[in-house]
Amino acid sequence: METIAQIRAKLLRLPIIYRIAIGNALVIAIGAVGGTLITRQLANRAADLGLILLFLFIGTSLSVLTNFLIIKSALRPLRQLGQLVREVQAGQSDISPQFLKENDPDIAQLASAIDSLVRQLEDRNLQLRALSERAINAQEEERKRMALSLHDDTGQALSMLIIHLEQMQTRMPTEWIELHAKLNAAHRLAAGALTELRKIIAGLRPTVLDDLGLVPAIRWYARSNLEEAGVRVEVQAEDELSALPAQLNATLFRIAQEAVNNILRHAQAQSARIILCRTGGEICLQVEDDGKGFDLQQIQEEAVRLQRLGLLGIQERAEMVGGRVTVESSPGRGTRLSVSVPLPASGNGRYEE
Repeated sequence: METIAQIRAKLLRLPIIYRIAIGNALVIAIGAVGGTLITRQLANRAADLGLILLFLFIGTSLSVLTNFLIIKSALRPLRQLGQLVREVQAGQSDISPQFLKENDPDIAQLASAIDSLVRQLEDRNLQLRALSERAINAQEEERKRMALSLHDDTGQALSMLIIHLEQMQTRMPTEWIELHAKLNAAHRLAAGALTELRKIIAGLRPTVLDDLGLVPAIRWYARSNLEEAGVRVEVQAEDELSALPAQLNATLFRIAQEAVNNILRHAQAQSARIILCRTGGEICLQVEDDGKGFDLQQIQEEAVRLQRLGLLGIQERAEMVGGRVTVESSPGRGTRLSVSVPLPASGNGRYEE
């Protein structure tokens, strides 16, 4: 048994072309020997034509079957390689050392190359994700800093300018009509600039997110933007979700913000609904609209080329906190975005760094 096992192991390590050649040689040899012996027996017995045809059919069938089994056995590594590729596509990238040891050298080399490429891609993806996370966190911090600076410096300066203009209007003689008109115009201009500045600050970092929490911030942003554009919006959320970690609050708000902006820019919707709830150990955010929808596969394929990175940004933000994203859409049937993010396992309201 040990000798047979050793021969089998050596045959398995032979290149496929050699296995097929050996198998075909065996089939030809066996067929030639067997055919000669059968022909001699039939000639000695003066067999009739029907018996000769029967043996010819049996011999041919056995030869074809034997050749098929040999080729099937010889090509088994190719089927294993195909299975390996399917497993890699499904995210199971580990290759057994036994697979590399017992297989055809060419197949083993291909499998080893696939394994190496997959590991390189995984390492590169981890590096890119780390860089992306750092960039997003830096962007969030910069937005917060800019919002605070604009509020404390530019906002205060505009407020003082408006106050001074109002004081000048009250102290100026009423007969100076032309100057009053110019002051009124300057007052309206300063007030408009302050209003626009507050919108910019709110877009950078809404104070309601820090002061009141996630639910009021999403409700405020959705209503102030969608309803202003004529889109009916319904927000369904649990009030106790306000006590979430700061990073999770910011992530979910930015995802909802991007989803609302996508509705405004592309959906042409009449109504929208936002649902935010806690399910088990996860926070679930769902944004859906009754707009024109889109071909999801086409958008994913053209996203980078056309610089339409909204869905990619949502995916990236969700993955930063261990979440997953599902998008359902088709032309003429609206869009539904679903995001599920696990709550931190530490239970202390913070994500581990």
